Amino acid sequence: MDERISSLEKAAAYAERSVSRRNLLKLAGLGAGMAALSPIIAACGGGKATTAPATAAGGSAAPAGSAAAGGSAAASGGGALAIQPPATAVNLDFWNPFTGGDGPFLKKIVDEFNGETPNVKVKFSTQKDLYGSLHAAKAANKLPQVSIVHLDAIPQNAADGIFAPIDDLITTLGLGDKDFTPDVWKNGLYKDKRYGVPLDTHTMSFYWNKALFTKAGLDPEKPPTNKDEFIAAAKAITDKAGVPGFMVVQGGGGANFLLGIEWATTFYQLGGEWTNADYTQSLINSQAGVDSSLFWKSLVDQGISPKGTESDTEIAAFKQGKNGMVFSGIWETNGYLDALKGDLGAGPVPQLFGKGVWSGSHHLGITTREMSGDEKQGAQYFIAWISEHSLEWAKAGQIPARQSVRNSAEFKALPAVAAIAEQQPDARFFPPIPAAGDALFGPQGAGQAAVAAVTGKKDAKAALDEAATNTTKQLVANKAKYGF
Repeated sequence: MDERISSLEKAAAYAERSVSRRNLLKLAGLGAGMAALSPIIAACGGGKATTAPATAAGGSAAPAGSAAAGGSAAASGGGALAIQPPATAVNLDFWNPFTGGDGPFLKKIVDEFNGETPNVKVKFSTQKDLYGSLHAAKAANKLPQVSIVHLDAIPQNAADGIFAPIDDLITTLGLGDKDFTPDVWKNGLYKDKRYGVPLDTHTMSFYWNKALFTKAGLDPEKPPTNKDEFIAAAKAITDKAGVPGFMVVQGGGGANFLLGIEWATTFYQLGGEWTNADYTQSLINSQAGVDSSLFWKSLVDQGISPKGTESDTEIAAFKQGKNGMVFSGIWETNGYLDALKGDLGAGPVPQLFGKGVWSGSHHLGITTREMSGDEKQGAQYFIAWISEHSLEWAKAGQIPARQSVRNSAEFKALPAVAAIAEQQPDARFFPPIPAAGDALFGPQGAGQAAVAAVTGKKDAKAALDEAATNTTKQLVANKAKYGF
């Protein structure tokens, strides 16, 4: 692995505790001008089923109109699929990056599929370095038939010839944006071709400690929903409960990531755009970018957050009841439930400046491996079946991408994830171009600039100007290379 990837790996590998589920630091599309770190972070959550209480803050799937397309039947697999298994028995390899506690949830779904589908047997294979392994397998002509692909990684890996278009499957299934969140669906395209069926959305999410809310004189069932309420709650916890109301990460190996996805969330809420319309200029140094950096710095300046907070200490403190509120990826939900149980509140991030929340998504894709007709049909049927049976995946701490599964009674009975899922329409994603995530997670991206601004090492505008200059050069080089 080249030095560029190694340096980014160090920047993103922020949690030895959770490195197994985010050991995607080498996942960036190989050979790209930028490292495409967004899929790295997308993570693979961990832990047990989401069952403990949490309070809310405020051709292949069934044809349109069928029971599976419209309601809880999709969650339980009650609808008839628009594609059938092949007549001849086939064996498929299915690769995924889920090395943490979430992997068993997906394996359970695959095991159920194997039990119900005699003619299609799927081997579940976990790859610590998914995209590196896929590129090596392509070179050796040994690609699996089916693989997870992150939404942010679709452009890079489509351009590199790892994944094949699946428009024929989508036509057979009659799927469209009505079946998914529009942005998750739209961004699955690269050069007007579709490369994956969405499995989930994983968002930056909001958690609060109800016991500390009570101690601070706050209503534990009414978390903050806007900036004024958030700052007031943070100050009250800091002043009255004797612990930080919120902890802003300012250092450590994962600072670019942890502060980066917080910065991205407020950047989105402030109306920020990553690039101009033709992807030739970075816009991270816009006023939205500057104001986003200054907001997080203000929490440190006001004494709400301790100075010098290292990455992951905010997570540990929250689990120990020593941090009142935390913004984390949804993959942390089960760990928080295990630690705080009934004292955990979970829901959408507050609209500090408006709507918008940093998000990622896992998709199911078919590779460019040469296949027989029966193999391809088996792969398509497998993807269709998994898409409709994604309720178990929600228990791993993910929001199912299928509207029908999210609308099912079974999903709504998972209170923590179901509460967070209320913000799913506000999920925002990187532009659908190769290596777009480097604008945030790259070695000179907005995440690094935000850390420099929050710690006072650089002026916020100057730090973002430098980052924007770097990412603009990368955009121009990648546009020339890939022709997007």
